[in-house]
Amino acid sequence: MGELAFVGLGLGEGGVSLAGKEAIASSDITYLEDYTSPPAPGLEEGLSEATGKRISKVGREFIEDGKKVLEEAKTMKVVVAVQGDPMIATTHSDLRVRAMAKGIQTRLFHGATIPAAAASESGLHYYKFGGTITFTRESASHHQEVYRRVHQNLLGGQHTLLLLEYDVARQVGADPAFVFEKLLDAESNFKRGVISAETFVVVLSRVGMKSQTMRGGPIGKLRGSDFGAPPHCVIVTGKLHFSEEEALCALLGIDAKEIGDNSAAVKRTAEVLIPRYVAKARRAIQDAKKDLQGRHQELIENAEIYLKDSEGFLANNEDELAMLSIGYAEGLVDALSFTGEVKLSW
Repeated sequence: MGELAFVGLGLGEGGVSLAGKEAIASSDITYLEDYTSPPAPGLEEGLSEATGKRISKVGREFIEDGKKVLEEAKTMKVVVAVQGDPMIATTHSDLRVRAMAKGIQTRLFHGATIPAAAASESGLHYYKFGGTITFTRESASHHQEVYRRVHQNLLGGQHTLLLLEYDVARQVGADPAFVFEKLLDAESNFKRGVISAETFVVVLSRVGMKSQTMRGGPIGKLRGSDFGAPPHCVIVTGKLHFSEEEALCALLGIDAKEIGDNSAAVKRTAEVLIPRYVAKARRAIQDAKKDLQGRHQELIENAEIYLKDSEGFLANNEDELAMLSIGYAEGLVDALSFTGEVKLSW
């Protein structure tokens, strides 16, 4: 009877567990998936030498299709070896589910993965990380989504891990300096106080490899740096515990003055939008009053009450009610133009 085993190779050249090595050594076929991260130097040769097995390197399409793997796993022991942990990538999880649907036994051999390693290497508390997101090179809309993820995490004082995309086929990846520029561009658009030249970040490169490096500091100081070959990841820190700050100083060899609280200046979306909407509505009301000469006073008073309510809700962090109130106020102001007695230019 066959089986399909997923073996996590961990990080770097020698991250695979003893149990993982044994699974490869006892396999009939072993595939090394190499599309999610650039392979560590000598990984394929070292794995083959350590297990006595021929390793077949395969790409994304082979794993996503999965038909050959599943057919072989019906009668043979097949291993899919993956850098990091095998179930971090959704493609592998899908392949496992498809195997189980066909009655094929599956096994998992976990390995160290970058989310845990990034926290460990940087000295940051793992439980203080918010949602992780991958930063791609080519999609402007995705860069904005990354900005929104950092914003969301910072509102809760959480750290954000950005995994920088690497295209194995083309051997190109997102560089940390490129990430900084795109996030600064997003800030100029959204203006939520999320990213600036003073934003403190940690850049980890080639984690688990002999050439591993870690650097930290304000974006303005790091943006012109050469971080070397990929893979890279970037941590945008949130509100730091004193022990995290001490760890960063010791591990990075920097002064505490270089480490800021990135969550201190961040603004909720409502904090940015509501004052703009209120000011705009008040200007429109003042213009309308000049034309109406006391007519429709009750409607105007209600609009002004909604504006005050909106500001009150915002001050109490009741953002949804604040947005609803400003919406009601704007609706009433718009209604004035429907009378034909005023012409609003907003």
